[in-house]
Amino acid sequence: MTTRIEIRMTVMGLLLLGGCASKAGAGPATPSAPAGERATLSAAACTEKGGQVVGDIGDGAIHRPEYRCVSGLPPIADIRPSEGEPVAVEGSVCCPDAA
Repeated sequence: MTTRIEIRMTVMGLLLLGGCASKAGAGPATPSAPAGERATLSAAACTEKGGQVVGDIGDGAIHRPEYRCVSGLPPIADIRPSEGEPVAVEGSVCCPDAA
């Protein structure tokens, strides 16, 4: 076998194993409202309510119904920028505190 074929086969095997491993142990999740159906808050209102603004890292995870904050709870609301505030390109959510 050539090195190129060996590398391709290794990558395919790792991808298959990675897909199986990520599903194993994942219990049933209670879906929250998907992005766009959640309430909206400004970043200031989120922190005033004791929440934490969490931005998306670019993979769209915060927009999925099954997304959970570090606390294990679903987001309280989507963050909408107040007038004059910068707009997060990937979006942000308001997460409840872990307390």
